[in-house]
Amino acid sequence: MNPNLQIKSPLRGPGVYPIVQRGQGLKHLSFTVLEMGGTLREHTVESGDEELAVDFYPGSVRVEVDAAGGRLVREASRRSVGEAGEMLYVPAGARMKIKLLSDAARVGIAGAAGKPGGKPVFISREQVVSKRVGKKSWFRTVHTHIADNVEASHLIVGETVNEPGNWSSSPPHKHDRHNPPSEVPMEEVYFFQVEPRTGFGFMRVYTDPADPAPFDCAYTVEDGDTVLIPRGYHPVVAFPGYVLNYTWALAGEGRTYGAWSDDPRHAWIKDT
Repeated sequence: MNPNLQIKSPLRGPGVYPIVQRGQGLKHLSFTVLEMGGTLREHTVESGDEELAVDFYPGSVRVEVDAAGGRLVREASRRSVGEAGEMLYVPAGARMKIKLLSDAARVGIAGAAGKPGGKPVFISREQVVSKRVGKKSWFRTVHTHIADNVEASHLIVGETVNEPGNWSSSPPHKHDRHNPPSEVPMEEVYFFQVEPRTGFGFMRVYTDPADPAPFDCAYTVEDGDTVLIPRGYHPVVAFPGYVLNYTWALAGEGRTYGAWSDDPRHAWIKDT
């Protein structure tokens, strides 16, 4: 039986929306969306035993972080999910306050088990590692915010932008086997946003044929939807006319960016 890996958008105006909690749905990851606006002009987060990756979507906010490793105050502003944004790493045992500076703003917060004592790190737009990956109808832009540049315990986080009609995670890849350095087991969350917001895309999550508990799931993904990836391959495509952005957050038994393997049945497209 196929698992239900999709969480349709719960976003209905200003509020705090816990999408997935660590240990419920996924072992290593949590994800929350903060929709600011109306009377919700300020929000405080205690990171507790989790390290956090705070992703700033369209809107403008001010963040203040107090942690054992230091205090950080920054402003983050963004116009579109089609452009590179900024991100904040918050260590475990910290307190973060987010203040709204515009009429509305959306913020994503990914979490994984962390170690207290770390310092907060703000990744500016100029510090994001942005690369065009792929070719033909399967090129996309990958923005990597948190990887080897941040001394995180588990989190690796960034965004991918699919141009209208284009595929990403192509050829399909997975990271669910312990075969270092080429593959390290890591779960993943995809949080989708679409411009214009009425658009959609499609995503497939499927396992290797030799997997002892195989599944094959396909989903229509719309703005505000989330898909959980406990294991398996996970390609995505954007519908023509719409830019599709997804925040991706990885955490697992290891922490190695790029430690994944392509589906050998489709790897041939790299040679075309």
